[in-house]
Amino acid sequence: MVQIADFVPHAPVPAEIIEEYRGRVPDELIEVWENYGYGTFGQGFIRLIDPKLYEAEVGDCIGKTQGDGIAIPFAVTGLGDLITWEPSHPGVIAIMYRIGDTKGQGSMKTFFNLVRRGGAAHLSDSYDWDIFPEAVAAHGELPYDQSFIFVPLLSLGGAAKVENLHKRETITAIKVAVDLQGVIGH
Repeated sequence: MVQIADFVPHAPVPAEIIEEYRGRVPDELIEVWENYGYGTFGQGFIRLIDPKLYEAEVGDCIGKTQGDGIAIPFAVTGLGDLITWEPSHPGVIAIMYRIGDTKGQGSMKTFFNLVRRGGAAHLSDSYDWDIFPEAVAAHGELPYDQSFIFVPLLSLGGAAKVENLHKRETITAIKVAVDLQGVIGH
């Protein structure tokens, strides 16, 4: 069983979502949805989200061009990154709009275990998260549906400073980043 010690629940995952995605995502994610629901973990940095909502709202922002073209969003980070399950990879991919790149995160089981076991060191290595705890200290905890976003975006000359991070609705922030920077093809 996947264990997430610092999970903060937001809402249960509806049974129809679990059934719709069963067989499309790994069993570990189904187990987490059934046992934990939507919510945050990894010191508030990782947020499990509604995949159907994110497919509808930002599906055209995912940029999956290789393999079978399937990328199922299941999480976001507190810095506006989208995390997807990509069965042709196979694995978890972080689409990091703030730096214009993607990073492989391994299998779903590895994803959950590394966040749990590696803590801040893993989040730093895998997600360049080091500014996140500083932003929380400076600006307060994030609401579930928001992320800290650089204003202006780094790609538009913004500086990677805590004072340039602002709380924004995550879905809207992803759309704006793609509108201004383009899709990150992978």
